[in-house]
Amino acid sequence: MFLTLKKRGKKAKDLENHPDDRLTSLVDTSWHQPDEPLPSRLEGLRGWIEGEWQHCDDLLLREVDVHGTRVLLIWLRGLVDLARIEEGVLQPLETLSRRPSDIRQIGSVLHTIHISWIRTWYELNTAVSDGQVVLHVDGSKLALVLDISNPPVRAIEKAENEPTIEGPQEAFIEHLDLNIALLRKRIRSPRLKVESMRIGVYSKTTVCITYIEGIAKPTLVDEARKRLRKISIDGVNDINKLRELIGDAPHTLFPTTEETERPDRVTGSLLQGRISIMLDGAPTSLMVPAQFINFLASAEDYYMNYTLTLFIRILRHIAYWSSLMLPSLYVALLSYNQDLIPTPLLVSVQAQHRGIPFPTILEALVMMCTFEALREAGTRLPRSVGQSVSIVGTLIVGDAAVRAGLVSPGMVIVVSGTGVASFALPAYGFVNSSRIIQFVFVIIAGIFGLVGIVILGLVLVTHLVSLRSFGVPYMAPIAPFTWSDMKDMFIRVPWFATRQRPDQLEPIDRVSNRTPAPRAPNHPSNEDQS
Repeated sequence: MFLTLKKRGKKAKDLENHPDDRLTSLVDTSWHQPDEPLPSRLEGLRGWIEGEWQHCDDLLLREVDVHGTRVLLIWLRGLVDLARIEEGVLQPLETLSRRPSDIRQIGSVLHTIHISWIRTWYELNTAVSDGQVVLHVDGSKLALVLDISNPPVRAIEKAENEPTIEGPQEAFIEHLDLNIALLRKRIRSPRLKVESMRIGVYSKTTVCITYIEGIAKPTLVDEARKRLRKISIDGVNDINKLRELIGDAPHTLFPTTEETERPDRVTGSLLQGRISIMLDGAPTSLMVPAQFINFLASAEDYYMNYTLTLFIRILRHIAYWSSLMLPSLYVALLSYNQDLIPTPLLVSVQAQHRGIPFPTILEALVMMCTFEALREAGTRLPRSVGQSVSIVGTLIVGDAAVRAGLVSPGMVIVVSGTGVASFALPAYGFVNSSRIIQFVFVIIAGIFGLVGIVILGLVLVTHLVSLRSFGVPYMAPIAPFTWSDMKDMFIRVPWFATRQRPDQLEPIDRVSNRTPAPRAPNHPSNEDQS
């Protein structure tokens, strides 16, 4: 114990002399000494734990005497099921009729589901932090880890951010094991692989990669492993932090990873050849690679007849580009290109703008900012009053602005239509990018007119085509064009016509459906009946 404290004091002194090595010195703790073995004597182990976990009032140590053998139990309050400690550990120890010869004999009588062995300080700290019980016997160089954790979790609920009328309603929660179980429930095969690793110097957060062996491209899985292993940060407690650390284009407004809270969407992506990255403590999952089309497809598209999906998909594409272009087109036509407006409509619009003290571009920017502020206020307020405030506030502000002569009725209609079009998009993160880009289009339209919109549109399309997500083109299957993958782009063909997985993902097994197309039964002729 004295040597340990002396060593720490020397490292603190070196830290003062070499401030540039702060990170190296901080991480050189017991958490990062995996080769240091546990002491065999109980006094040494207890003294180290009390020193390392000092000021941790939730750490509990209980020493038990088993026929002259001293046994120490270590766990954290609130993360362990106390009833299982009593029934699965303490009561079996009392049933021993004689002194145990070694720790392995104790492990054979414990009534716990899973038991593992540890040898180092790092493994002990990790097990205790995970909410497990560590059992150490005096004189043994090994320790038992009893998996009887019971962390606080919420029940599985409906998907709130991605609601659907048809299909399953289950959503991920903040417990990684339960989230994996939701995937195992849907893919009951040993080919569903789950690879876990720890990320974060202090948080030691568990991150897992899930994929289907034999479908997912091996180089894609290797790339995900490589990016996750490069992460060196104090803690990763949110899926957005993980997304920013492994993304392809960190400065783009468009998401290069797809996020979902629905296990059925993750299941469908895994069966296509994509991979999923899940974080303990996050109620969502990342799916990579991500393409532009993924953010315009809803889970409900696959739970209704394909004939209905045709209209909804096309409507959703129109709504997205309308949310980008509608305000800027209105500003450009009224400011520079009035000759393109039909004369009756132009006379009506000019009559509306008569008496408005602001130019069209300023009028549009003020209304768009007001609409965004009301939408943000509705998001931050409690759910019971948030929607009422956003809707009623928009109506009142818009009507008051028109009556006061500050904005024209046409501008209110255009901005409201833009907001409604953005609400039709299923991916919230993708919608946020369009909310920012539409301001840039309005400013360019107010300065250069339709020419500026065309130039900026070309720049936007060029940027989208240049993006990659884990090596896969962002705009596939449009650029590069792949005819076989267009079956799930603007339309969704029936399932009996979907034979292959997307080519841009380069899956190992390209065939996903071998079911023959349904046919009407052959009715016997009248002659056969006679």
